[in-house]
Amino acid sequence: MAFKKRTDKPTTRKRRDEAPHKRQRAMDPQDAVDVNDVEALSRFVTDYGKIMPARITGVTALQQRHIKKGVRRARNMGLMA
Repeated sequence: MAFKKRTDKPTTRKRRDEAPHKRQRAMDPQDAVDVNDVEALSRFVTDYGKIMPARITGVTALQQRHIKKGVRRARNMGLMA
């Protein structure tokens, strides 16, 4: 005995090509990162003090390296906790 396919179930799945997610860029790719600007660096740090990944913040790989260096320097100098 063969089973009948249910057709009364609505299809509400999103397709991958329908709604691509754009990440919100924290800064333009051409902008330089100032490692001494603690207020700007604090945007890239969570409440627990962890550096947010580039896939979430939307910065380039070079900017992410500068942010990492700046946050670590600020932590060592005692400017950021």
